[in-house]
This record gives sequence, structure tokens and C-alpha cells, in this order.
Amino acid sequence: MRQVAHLHFYAKQGSPLLIATGENGIYLASAPSALVGKASHMVRLADGVVGVLEADRPLNLEKLGKLDSVPTDSQQGDKEGFKTYMEKEIYEQGRVLTLLGRLSPKGVSLELPEGFLEGVSCLSICACGTSYHAGLVGKYLIESLAGLKVQVELASEYRYAQPATLKGELFIAISQSGESADTLEALKLAKTLGLKTLGICNTQSSSMGALVDAMLLTHAGLERSVASTKAFASQVLVLWLLALQLANLGGTLEPQEEQAHLQALSTSLDTMQEALKAHTQIKDLSIQIAKRDLKGYFFMGRGVFYPLVLEGALKLKEIAYVHAQGYASAEMKHGPIALADSTLLSTTLLPQNLLFAKNLSNVEELSARDSLIFALSPLEVAPATFYLRTPPYPHYMNEFFYMLVLLQLFALEMAQLKGLDVDKPRNLAKSVTVE
Repeated sequence: MRQVAHLHFYAKQGSPLLIATGENGIYLASAPSALVGKASHMVRLADGVVGVLEADRPLNLEKLGKLDSVPTDSQQGDKEGFKTYMEKEIYEQGRVLTLLGRLSPKGVSLELPEGFLEGVSCLSICACGTSYHAGLVGKYLIESLAGLKVQVELASEYRYAQPATLKGELFIAISQSGESADTLEALKLAKTLGLKTLGICNTQSSSMGALVDAMLLTHAGLERSVASTKAFASQVLVLWLLALQLANLGGTLEPQEEQAHLQALSTSLDTMQEALKAHTQIKDLSIQIAKRDLKGYFFMGRGVFYPLVLEGALKLKEIAYVHAQGYASAEMKHGPIALADSTLLSTTLLPQNLLFAKNLSNVEELSARDSLIFALSPLEVAPATFYLRTPPYPHYMNEFFYMLVLLQLFALEMAQLKGLDVDKPRNLAKSVTVE
């Protein structure tokens, strides 16, 4: 009787499971990014698959399912002189993110199946965490540009709801990895409801890619840091492109407004690169802020800047381990202002091209109650305790991407001042593949 040493069993149900072979052995992983540099091909196991691995017997991947290539990335293990992957990934946004020929002088052209967007009457966007915030930005852009109703849902809530659907509804799932368990389950529910489905993802060879009717890749490259940065920026870019294509199909934009958006889109990557020049200022301000005995951090904005402050608060919360919360600026007077005192810092985004006067009024309300104000704006903000002047861009979306980078750098610096590991925050995982 043959003795078998080192017998290992595997089983797949619900959560993703990939199996791959490389020079150094057999690998099991929940996301393709874990296999980068270790294997060239992988198989995505189906639910119900059970198997055994034997140390002395080679594994034939082709018998287990369809072979997929493991994604490669030349930047996979090199911090390129930066201390952390997060800083590197913030700095490379303007360089590695791309519009990939989706934008031309004639307008936007996304690589979707012929007629895919025709007949779309409304949209549902479903995502988790940072991707959910990108979805909220998408809602503002699609509704304001294309005139289509958009509902944004947390995937963990959508999957257990009894969602009402409409004829012509397009369901959009957003995920950096394409492996987020709640988002995948929400996507499966949408398909059982008969909805047309679109994925926005960074990885083609993902569980999401196998489920959706069409996919728009963000092409952000491998993101190592758990706290997402360039993935968020790339998702917003894709949603902005989608909003403009839907607007073009519906004829909802005047030529002058469409050209303004196309111009802002074409310069958005340069805007992110320009924002890096303010890193020293952010570092200095972070040192001053860290010296204060602060008990809370508010982030405030309006319009598309509201989901941006949600993202800014999440970044600070994730890596600096402080209580931070984002609010629509006008919501201050509906309860949260009760917390205003000299131990509260309110980071406020006051773009020149979107509701500046309204934001300033909200800042004045907080300042009158002794809250400390950290203002980001191209215009003077008299009540500000800390102030960073941003460039006077002609379009609010250029201001959006500039301030996005500043918020990422602020979270980075505040965490590093505490000596924390920004790439691997406690209790968090890059891909949340369990419920």
C-alpha cells in the first residue's frame, strides 16, 4: 500500500479560491494579486469543488477548470525609493492612471458591446468601502450630466434587501479586486432579477469579470497598500467617462458644457501630478495639527466633494486610527455641530467652482463654536485655523482631483507621525472575500 505524505485538501464554496502552480510549488489564493510573481497561470475554482494535493504528485491545472493568466506588474515589489507602498501609489496616480484612448476630441468612447447603453432608463451602483464612495461620485456626475436617476447601494445591504427594479435599469458593480464577497453576492442577485450588469474593476481575470455582461477596467496597476488610493481615482475617472457617454447618447449636454468636461478630463491626470507639489505643506500642517489634543476629525464638502470627504475621513480612520467622519457640509446644523469645540478639527473642501459661499457659511457656523478649521480652497477662508491654498482651476472636477491627492497625503502624514504601518493597517485586508 502506497503511503502518501503531506496530504492537503481544498474546497470551494462562496468565497473565491484560486489555484496555481509555480517553480516553488502549488499556491492557493483568494485574489490574483497574491499570485503575482509566483505563478503565470491559475484556475478559478467553481463552487462545490473539493480536491486533494499530494506533495509527490504533480498538479494538472487544466483538469480543474479554465486556465487564466496571472496578472503581471513591473512595479510589483519595488517601492521606487519611497518608504511605503501607499506613498508610492499616491505619487504614481498622475503617471500610471490612463484614459486609454477612451477620450478623443470627438468625445468619449468606452469599450462596451454595441448598443449596450441604449435603452438605459436608470442605474443602480453597488459597492463597498472606497468603491462605494466612488459610486456616490458617479451618482452626482451621471445625474447632473446625463439626467438619469442613479441609486447607490452598499452591497452588504443590497444583497439582503428586496430591491425594486425598473425596466431598462443598468446595474453597476464596482470593486478594486473583483473579489469583494458582498459585491459579488449583490451582483448575483441583480442577475437573478434580470438586470443588465456592468462591472468596474481593476482585474479582468476576477470573479466579477466572470459574472458581468460587460466590464470596464480601471487599469490602475497593482495596488499593494491596503488603504486604496489610485484605485479610487481610477474608478472616478471611469464613472466620469461613463457619465459623459450617457450624456452624449441622451443629448443632455450643451456643446459648451460638454467641451468643458472633456477639457477637464484630459487634464485631470496632470492635476493629480501638480498636487504632489503641496506635499511639504501638508507635512508641515500635519505636524501642527498632530500637536493639538484633538478628539475628533470632521470632513465636510458638498456636491461631488461630499463623497470625497467621506473617502478622506475613511483614509484617516483606516491608517491613523482616529475617529474621523465625513459630512455633507450643511448637515452640520442638523446634529453634528453639537460636538463642535476646540478639540474638533473640521477639514473642509471649498472649491471655487462649486457652492463656495454655501461651504463658507457652514465653516463660519463651526468656527463660531470654537471648532478648528482646516480649509482647502483657492479662495481666502478667513475663519480657517489651518489653510492650504489650492490652484484656481477652471473646472470643479480639476479641483476634485487636486484635493483628492491632498486628503490622501494628509492621512499618510498623520499616520506616519504616529509611527504606524500605513501599508498594513490593523484588522484590515486588501480584498474582503468573506461576509
